[in-house]
Amino acid sequence: MGHNAKPSVELSSARGPPVRHSLQMSTKPVNTRATTATRTGCVRHGMGHKTPFSDAAEDPRPNILQLNTMGLAADKISVIEQLAYKNKAFIIVLQGTHCKTTDKLVIPNFSLTGSILSRNHGLATFVHEQLEWSLVDQSPEKSETEWLCVDVAGYKIINVYKPPRSQFTPTAIPTFPQPSLYVGDFSCQHVNWVATKHVVTVRA
Repeated sequence: MGHNAKPSVELSSARGPPVRHSLQMSTKPVNTRATTATRTGCVRHGMGHKTPFSDAAEDPRPNILQLNTMGLAADKISVIEQLAYKNKAFIIVLQGTHCKTTDKLVIPNFSLTGSILSRNHGLATFVHEQLEWSLVDQSPEKSETEWLCVDVAGYKIINVYKPPRSQFTPTAIPTFPQPSLYVGDFSCQHVNWVATKHVVTVRA
């Protein structure tokens, strides 16, 4: 990437090739409210105003936006907010946040349900304010593989981040009851892709 090149993120779609979004600086003010307690959200888009999230309470099936941010900043928050709105994502799972505090972990109209703070790694899960959620569990401090489990309308959403140089063991992530969905950046390749590093073979 050249000195003046703009970083970008990819959003995959089943309807076509990945779409690249440049991370543009935004002058839009950022909502500074955040919470890490169980809560039921509320609509903040105005009485009777239809938005992509208007049906979240009626159809709370997970629609998830997942990104490794490689360091979170205000300009990236703006892009994430736009991607979530455009794609009707009710849940946002981020890895590689590189945050030591929750000050930067703020996305307008979303609640911060939980985070793992780290200067070099870290992750965070956000849920739209219209949905009810509760924090279930998270990985122990200083675990090589970071994970965070949140219950959203009866679905267990497990945000996972395995840093590239760490070892992924069979017991790194616990098994949660169904329905559950594991989402994140595993930094692993399948053995069918001729990968030999960071792969653990489990024999019955």
